[in-house]
Amino acid sequence: MQSRFLWGNPFVKKEDSASSDLVFLSSVPIFDTLTNRQKQKLHSLIHIRHFNQNDIVFRQDDPGVGLYIIRNGMVSVWREHDDLTRTKIAELSEGDFFGEMSLLNDIPRSATIVAEKTSTLFGFFRSDLLSLMDSDPKLGVRVVYQLAKIVAERLRIINDTLADKT
Repeated sequence: MQSRFLWGNPFVKKEDSASSDLVFLSSVPIFDTLTNRQKQKLHSLIHIRHFNQNDIVFRQDDPGVGLYIIRNGMVSVWREHDDLTRTKIAELSEGDFFGEMSLLNDIPRSATIVAEKTSTLFGFFRSDLLSLMDSDPKLGVRVVYQLAKIVAERLRIINDTLADKT
């Protein structure tokens, strides 16, 4: 360790978490078309949330307030039924996101999200998007456009799946 200190290049910058977060945001389809400057602005609006295994991120029917992106870890998506049973719909991991519908409207959550293991999530909330649209309309519209494309694609996949069942 000491020889590295003595002989290593003192001018090499270590990658800080903000720059690694920007690289990560580039892999998320909602943000992958943004410039670095736009991603930096967006990053300043991101809320970092940590969850332990089995923590509930949110429950079905909770107010929908925003989108979550899995920075690391894993979550499961559950549909809860009136008879107090529940069905696992999906497992999501790093780079996946959920809750995007609540950026567009404030309807209640359609599922319960549970951390399957210790997870770090990036939260981007509706109030942040609305604020962004006021302060930087071009960036806000770009995010909403990407979001609309993703929602439309997911709807198309659901329609195709339903059509195959008939």
